[in-house]
Amino acid sequence: MTARIAIDTGGTFTDFVLFDRESKQLCFHKAASTPDDPSRSLIDGLVEIVQQSGSPTPAQIELLIHGTTVATNAVLQRRGARAAFVTTEGFRDVLHIQRQDRPHMYDLRSRRSESLVPRSMRFEVEERVLYDGTVETPLSEAQLEAIAEKLAALDVEAVAIGFLHSFTNPDHERLAGQLLAARLPNATVCLSHELVQQEGEYERFSTCAMNAFVQPVMARYLGRIEAGLQGADFSSPPPLFVMKSNGGAMAATAAATQPVQTILSGPAGGVVAGRQIASAYGEGNIITCDMGGTSFDVAVIHEGRIAFARDAEMAGLALKVPMLDIHTIGAGGGSIAWTDAGGALRVGPQSAGAHPGPACYGRGGSEPTVTDANLVLGRLAPKSLLGGGMELDLEAARRAIRDRLATPLNSSLEAAAEGIIRVVNASMTAAIRKLTVERGHDPRSFTLCPFGGAGPLHGAELAREIGVEEILVPVAPGLTSAVGLLMSDLREDAVRTDVSLLSQASPARVEAIVAELEQAGVRRLAFAADHGLTTSVKLGLRYRGQGYDMPVAVDIQALHLERVAEDFHAAHEGTYGFARRDQAVELVNIWVSVEVDAGNSVAMPDIAAQVNVPEQIGDRPVIFEGQEHKTPVFWRSHLGAGARLEGPAVIEQLDSTTLLWPGQRARVDAVGQIVMEAIP
Repeated sequence: MTARIAIDTGGTFTDFVLFDRESKQLCFHKAASTPDDPSRSLIDGLVEIVQQSGSPTPAQIELLIHGTTVATNAVLQRRGARAAFVTTEGFRDVLHIQRQDRPHMYDLRSRRSESLVPRSMRFEVEERVLYDGTVETPLSEAQLEAIAEKLAALDVEAVAIGFLHSFTNPDHERLAGQLLAARLPNATVCLSHELVQQEGEYERFSTCAMNAFVQPVMARYLGRIEAGLQGADFSSPPPLFVMKSNGGAMAATAAATQPVQTILSGPAGGVVAGRQIASAYGEGNIITCDMGGTSFDVAVIHEGRIAFARDAEMAGLALKVPMLDIHTIGAGGGSIAWTDAGGALRVGPQSAGAHPGPACYGRGGSEPTVTDANLVLGRLAPKSLLGGGMELDLEAARRAIRDRLATPLNSSLEAAAEGIIRVVNASMTAAIRKLTVERGHDPRSFTLCPFGGAGPLHGAELAREIGVEEILVPVAPGLTSAVGLLMSDLREDAVRTDVSLLSQASPARVEAIVAELEQAGVRRLAFAADHGLTTSVKLGLRYRGQGYDMPVAVDIQALHLERVAEDFHAAHEGTYGFARRDQAVELVNIWVSVEVDAGNSVAMPDIAAQVNVPEQIGDRPVIFEGQEHKTPVFWRSHLGAGARLEGPAVIEQLDSTTLLWPGQRARVDAVGQIVMEAIP
């Protein structure tokens, strides 16, 4: 037996999926997260799933793929390294000024997010490179030496270096990096051009500062994992890879130096899984909805392609690395319900997390959460979580909702619980519309794919709100993101700015830049080159005078710029509803992706057909829109291919619960996925 294991660390649970490459079988496991040190639950869970799967020795684990929230949490909670920023003279305040657009146009009190590096830790040095790479003012090494002395006295852990136009000529950044690294041996040094080779000094500086802020945190975390593997009988630890925000994976050593690439590490796995699920089901248009314990992540797959974010942010700060277009809000099973100053019911973004967790967990939590509401309404069973491994406290959930919400709002307990569900659903449908309607997509032409521990409980209501007719619930919804990690390939993306009118652009120059970026990606993936590499190219285009560009896929082997221009017009019209074919098109960026098939193909095996009428394991009262319904309960593993159910019904399994509303029907497909739709 040889196996690969995926680990997805969430706010409430850490998910594990072991894939036996010989038998093609999957083994699932969940463990409570340890937010104070996520490596503890990771190591403990690894040992447990290896034992659970029957593997004789840990040595048979050939690969670990990890989706982590360490970098994300460090930024959100402002718990990163003591970092400094060194920049061109006169540009110290770029991180503070940011851009002139307002975060909230009509909010006069709106404030921008504070930089991760305070002004007192930002330093200027005399140097200047022009937009074309010409050196106007040489780098002052004397000033840099003086800055190094100050940084040593301040005992900084990380230094970010961002010079103007370094993406066209990085010599000054490299020289400054070498000097500071020599003078500050205990600090990490991050160069902006190594992360971003595009125009836009704020976005490049912000990305570099964020990377420096989280780099020591990520390096220590990965070091604890390595030490933990050694102490858990993994005498020869298998190679560790970390999921990137672009839907690919990178070696842990690379993640330790460029952790900013992992900001959407966990959610990206769910989107990759969604694409594979859609392909297996024969559906090109799918909306993935990952609802876990603390957050709700939405992504759209259109015609089999995953979209990339154009203007990514994290905690209100610009992030200019290739990232899947995932919209995240604070709406999960652990999201806390509360009333604002005007007496209105709100849910999230605060979460009870793993400790103490929802009130029903019995770990000291007293705030009402979405999970408590689902339990009170009968949608969750007291022993359904983790296959009965955790018994939920119904009375604690009722008490929390009654004392904190029902009594202050002068409503019944059940009405308050349904209010929690309606409010959190409204937040989630708004998030879905942001990536569909606001991107020019009609959600009615998509299939909804809800997963995460809480997703299938809310999928039916979300579909009804946005007009989606079909819902597809994966085989293991609570572990879908972890399964997606197993499906990921190794991937390197590089984007370089090269501005010119498309009509005047030189195909030879474009091809030369593509070749250079491709070679850089191949070098970074050289350790896996035996698996074969594939390259794809996109050009970032815009109408002359626009402030944003759109990526258009091209065939670099047969590059016809007139055809590229027409593809851009069509893409612009599809996204924004208009095209300006009489306007000049400008080439802005060249985007090259190099991908290695890591052999992570995970095909779901067909399941046995349903022979008899599905047998229910019990029933219980469930409240739908104020009405109590006696609702049959089914165990999902007892449902064979072709099984059919009519709502209301509850389908329970190890990692999640699926809710079928009255007026809906469901069937099980050949691989065990549940397909839900309204009864005509």
